[in-house]
Amino acid sequence: MLAGEQAAFEKLYSETVSGVYRTLYFLCQSESDVEDIAQTVYLELYRNLDKYDLSKSLHSWLYGITIRQIQGHKRKQWREQRKLQKEQQMHLSTASSVEDTVIVQLSMEQDDEAVFQKMNGLPDKLKQVLVLRYINELSQQEVAEVLNIPVGTVKSRLNQALLRMRKSIRREYDAQ
Repeated sequence: MLAGEQAAFEKLYSETVSGVYRTLYFLCQSESDVEDIAQTVYLELYRNLDKYDLSKSLHSWLYGITIRQIQGHKRKQWREQRKLQKEQQMHLSTASSVEDTVIVQLSMEQDDEAVFQKMNGLPDKLKQVLVLRYINELSQQEVAEVLNIPVGTVKSRLNQALLRMRKSIRREYDAQ
């Protein structure tokens, strides 16, 4: 790697790392997953820099890589979990099944944490659009490009996610 290329990549990393980590913290289930996926995101970015389309937003492209790495990581975890479950069933093991990973504890205010918990309870497809739109402040068009879906689907998922969160908050409020 040439010195100029390394310096340029380091600059790119320093300008984008906070947004990538923010996305990962909201969409991943454990802190170790965040670190692992962040490494693969930047390895993938480095390997594919020559494929980057200069006419498109670099941040959108990078968030697309991030989302695909999260999805790949979750698929891998799911396959590993299924394999373990099948092995346990075959051996009639008495060992307990694999527990879900612990949710990352964020230092947020009480109300923000409640909103985060509501958001965390949403399906991944809904959570992804919320994080990209409201946490990373991408436009609906950019979210559509990152997720490779139509803008109408982004709008629909945003609407559905917000409706579900409102219903959950209302149920909680009515129960009090």
